[in-house]
Parts: sequence; C-alpha cells; structure tokens
Amino acid sequence: MTPIELSEPGAVAPTELVEARLALHDAAQLTAAAAYALLPTAPDHSHSNLLWSSERGGFVGRALPGGTRCALDPATLRTSLLGPDGGSRGELSVVGRTLEAACVELGALLRRAGESVPAGGLRTPDYDLPDTPVRRGAAFEKPPADELRELARWFALGHAALGRVSTRHLGGAEVRCWPHHFDLAALLTLDPGVEAEAARSLGVGLSPGDASYAEPYFYVSPWPAPDADALPEPSAGRWHTDGFTSLVLTASEIVGPHAARRVEGFLESAVSLAFDLLGA
Repeated sequence: MTPIELSEPGAVAPTELVEARLALHDAAQLTAAAAYALLPTAPDHSHSNLLWSSERGGFVGRALPGGTRCALDPATLRTSLLGPDGGSRGELSVVGRTLEAACVELGALLRRAGESVPAGGLRTPDYDLPDTPVRRGAAFEKPPADELRELARWFALGHAALGRVSTRHLGGAEVRCWPHHFDLAALLTLDPGVEAEAARSLGVGLSPGDASYAEPYFYVSPWPAPDADALPEPSAGRWHTDGFTSLVLTASEIVGPHAARRVEGFLESAVSLAFDLLGA
C-alpha cells in the first residue's frame, strides 16, 4: 500500500471491518513472534510493539539484533523483512498458510538475513487473543482487500492525530501498536518512579475494534479510573464504564467529511477533561 491511498476513511462502513481487523491482528503475531524470540523482553513488553509507518502505509516492528525489521502490509497481510538500510530482505504472505507454518518460513527468512533465530524457531506469543479459525490452526484465507485498506486508513488517521496530541500534551510519548490488544496508543505517566498501578497516568489511543465495540474507536483513559457514579458530562464522545473507564468516540460518529477534525476535537476535549479529573 502506498501513502497516496490512505485518504480519510469512509469507503467502507466502520461496522463492516471486523473480519479485516481479526485477520490483520492474527497476521501481526508474526512480527510479535520475531520480537519475543530475538529481543530482550521489556517489563512492559514494549519490545514487541509496532510503529505505524506513514511512508510505508503499514506497520514496522522494532529493530532486531542484526538490524532487520519486520514490516506488515495491512492491505495484503504480507510480512516483509527490511534491512538496516530499509531495503527488502525477503517477504512472505500468510494467505494459505497457518500461523505455525508462517512462523517457520519467517524464521528461515530471518536466518537468511543474518539474524540468529533460536533453534526452536519462532512461536507466537502466549497471550489471550480473539478466537478465530487461524488461532485454532486453520490457514489464512484471501484477505478482504477493501476492508483491510479501510482499516489502514483508520490507523493512518489515528497515528497522525495521536502523534499531534502526544506532542502537545503527553511529552512526545511514543505512539505504538501493541500486538496483544492491537491498540495504537500513547501513555503519559504523571508520577515517575511510582509503581505503575499506583501512579497517575493517561492513555490515549485508537482501537480497531474489540469485544466492546465492533468498529474502530478513539479513547482517552485516565488512571486511576474515576468514580463511575460521578463522571462529568463530556463535550464530545461518551464515557465507557463496562470493564474499563474511558472517554470514547466511535468511528461511526467520526466518518464523513472532516473526520480528522472530529477526531482532533474529541481528543483535545477528552484529554483536557481527563487531566482535570487526575488533578494534573
């Protein structure tokens, strides 16, 4: 996918992206598998997260010890290897392959690129993911291309908006995609040196959809979670309190002319409200 294709979303209804989201989430586990096999495990598992590359119109993983990076094209579900110079060192498509078979092939590509893959090969991370045929051992089917491109537009819009919010309000915190929940997010910790569960923090992100919302949505999450019975009325979006407490705005409420402006307005107002609640 080239950046020119990543116009504002709206070509496909947000609620029609579930199949694409699950396929892309499954495919992202290959890059995560490479990170878990070859990189030291960070306490927050940030070694496995992905960067959205505006230049590539897709995801790029952390640099591996030999300088290689895994890149994922959302439109085709192809995983590419990029050398230290950004040039291609090989690629594979998951279509027609199981995750296990794709891990074997990616491991072989990484060895040919000079990476020291463990003798046991690559294994997808052992964390709870949505139940899909692929997760149960089935091969990837041909991806729904239009829906995948539309999902990529949401990630591109989210990356740009979250980057601006991070620069203005979060001290430039990295905007990264986490292969577990598959959110694109940035986190500001307000109490450095304090244990994570006790420290005040603010998470700002884009979820491509999950068990709570069958469509992409933006969220702003203050921590500790405020009292659900005394939440102030937001000027945009709404409070979600079932399972987690966040201000959210769904893609269905954003899509249309000036979608980026709607996202910006929501994030600005929600971050301001969250800071007030945290006493920051």
